Amino acid sequence: MRLLTSALCATVASGLLCGCAGTFPAGTYGDAAPARAVQVRHEPVPTATPEPRGGIYVSQFDGTDILGYGSGNKALKGPICTIRSGMYVNDVAVDGRGNLIDPDGASKYVTVFKGPRMCGEKLGSFRDQYGQPSDASSLDAETGKIAVANIRDHGSLPGSLSICTLRSGCTSNLTNPKMYAAEAVAMARNDCWVDAKRTAAGGAGLIYFAGCAGQGEAATGFRNSTTGGIDIDNQGNLVIIDQTKSVVYIYRGCNPACTVVGGPFALKAECFFGKLNSANTLYATVDQLGGAIDFYSYSTKAIKFEHAVKGLPISLAPEGIAQNPRSRQ
Repeated sequence: MRLLTSALCATVASGLLCGCAGTFPAGTYGDAAPARAVQVRHEPVPTATPEPRGGIYVSQFDGTDILGYGSGNKALKGPICTIRSGMYVNDVAVDGRGNLIDPDGASKYVTVFKGPRMCGEKLGSFRDQYGQPSDASSLDAETGKIAVANIRDHGSLPGSLSICTLRSGCTSNLTNPKMYAAEAVAMARNDCWVDAKRTAAGGAGLIYFAGCAGQGEAATGFRNSTTGGIDIDNQGNLVIIDQTKSVVYIYRGCNPACTVVGGPFALKAECFFGKLNSANTLYATVDQLGGAIDFYSYSTKAIKFEHAVKGLPISLAPEGIAQNPRSRQ
C-alpha cells in the first residue's frame, strides 16, 4: 500500500502492497506516494470506443493509465482499452453493475466509469475531502453508497473509512482506535469491512462497520498478521490476503466474530490485492515484481495456482486489480 508522503517498503511496518522484496529506491514502493509536488488534472478519459463486456482492470501506482484486458487473454499482448487516471492509484474496483471505481491517491478524487462494458465513459467524480483514498467498494457506484478506505487522513492523522455517493460526495468519515491506516475495504449489502494497519509499527486488524456506520468493532478470530486486499465470494465469505506471508485466508462472519473456513492458502508471489470473477472459479492477483497477473482456481477448500499472464509494465508499479464482472456477493 502506498501513501503520498512516505516510502515505506522494506519492512512489515511499511504495509507495502504487492511484490515488494529486497531493496528499492525511495518512493518506489510503500504506503504513500512519494513526497513531492504533484499537479494533477483529474480528467480521466477512456479510449474512444467502449470495449466488449468482461475483462480485467489493472491499476498502476506510478502510471497514469488503468489498463483493461479482455477475458481469456493468456498472452497479455496488450490492453484492449485504457482509462486515463490520476497518479498513485493503489487499487481499483468493479461494482455489482460492472461500473469501474478509480480512487486516485494524488488528486484525492474518486471517479466512476460506466459498465458493464470495459472502459466506459465517465459517470462522474467527487473529491475525498477526508484523506488519501487507497481502495473503494460499492454495490452500485452510480446511485448507491461508495465505501472509500483512506490510508491516512489529511495531515498526520490515522486513516479512516469515508462513506460517499457519486452525487453528494463523502458525507461521513468513520474512525476506530484500532485502525491506523485503512488499506483495503469491502462492502456487502449495508455492511463494511476494513483491513487496516493497527499501529504505525504495523500489524493487521479487521474492522467491522455494521451498516457502514458508527465507530466499528475489531473483528475477533482474525489471523492475518499483515494487511492485504479483501474480496467477498458468492457465499458471503471474506477472502483476505496476508501480504507479507503471501497467503490467503477465507473467513465467515467477522461481524465481529470471524470463523476461518479456508486457508491459509499459499500464493505464488507476494501481492496485496486479489479479486474473484463472477463465477468464483478464478481468483486473480498482481505479481508486481514479475509483471504478471496470476490466476488461481478458487474454492473454500483450496486456492491453487493455475497460470500467470506476463507483460505488465513493471516500471509503472502495477498493483491494483478488478475482475469484470466481479464476484456476485
